[in-house]
Amino acid sequence: MSMTSTVTITLFWILGGGGLLGILLMWGKIYRRGLKNLIMRTLALLFINIFLLIAIGLSFNKSQGFYADWSDLFGSGVNYESKIVNYSELIPPKVLKSAVRAKNGYYIVHEVIKGKYSGVSNKVLLLLPPSAVKSLEINQPLNPKKYAFTEFLTGFPAEPEMWLKILNLHEIAQTFNVNNPGRELIGIIPQVNIQGNVDLECMNISKKYLSAETWLAQDVKHYATTRLGLNDEKLGLAGVSTGGWCAAMLAIKHPDLYSGAVSIAGYYRPALPRTDPQEIQDAMNIKYDLGPLEERLTETIPIYLMASKGDKYSFRETQRYLSKSHPHLAINYHEIQHGAHNFHVWRNQIEPGLSWLFSQSRSSIN
Repeated sequence: MSMTSTVTITLFWILGGGGLLGILLMWGKIYRRGLKNLIMRTLALLFINIFLLIAIGLSFNKSQGFYADWSDLFGSGVNYESKIVNYSELIPPKVLKSAVRAKNGYYIVHEVIKGKYSGVSNKVLLLLPPSAVKSLEINQPLNPKKYAFTEFLTGFPAEPEMWLKILNLHEIAQTFNVNNPGRELIGIIPQVNIQGNVDLECMNISKKYLSAETWLAQDVKHYATTRLGLNDEKLGLAGVSTGGWCAAMLAIKHPDLYSGAVSIAGYYRPALPRTDPQEIQDAMNIKYDLGPLEERLTETIPIYLMASKGDKYSFRETQRYLSKSHPHLAINYHEIQHGAHNFHVWRNQIEPGLSWLFSQSRSSIN
């Protein structure tokens, strides 16, 4: 049974809720003195609570988009090999016809691809305005002057659908379009967490792990170029939480692919789990130290940073980063006074960051 299916979730609610109701109604009949009866009642209550906790967890997971399936939850990741599509051309009309439509008219395309450079097989979502779909339906590449192509990165753990179900990216896109006449937002939303419940921090760690950086940078850009008809146009980047770190790091490390980044409630150095071997953590801290990476830049990269004083870790890390010199970055820092580390805080901060980012990069794109 699928982890996110209505049948699975309903079953656990019936087992938990029905069991609790039943034991309450039948308590007088099943109660008996003695150790054996006490043990049986205790076990019954224990299993009921387990079922209820599972039901709550599955419901919360489905609403927040953390894990796609059981294999994703327990670390192996979903096997997408049988679902891979050939993406050697513009999105064909038959794929566009099967796209999901958001309430505001945006199209949501789901595809599973195998990365050309990393070999990673996983999903990518596209958020397309109707005008872009009309062009693609007649096999016409998209005009980069009309669109703001942006790669959106989730935190950990999370699924790409989080951007649509929780952060309402289609509504953010509509606001962006109103605030930026003549430019419409296009979202490219890859799976960030490509190895199940293993937090890769968007990095190429070692041969033991999948190459997250290569997947998110070279592979996603190649996919967008092929599917949307781009040439040398750079993508914008936006991320929340861990995705904020990823967006800033990728923009600085790959200025040939990205025009800049929006980091919402992010941090600015690797934050691998403490259970990872110390030698790996030390190696990644050196390899992905943003200071030396910034010194290699030959152009100024615009970076929009947002932090809330109520989000202690992100706020502390952002202040730490801002205390350093960044001569090769054009930083716009936005600070809010209240709000912790959650979607409600982030949702209203994304569009202002995107509008600022593309106001900085528009001249180079045009």
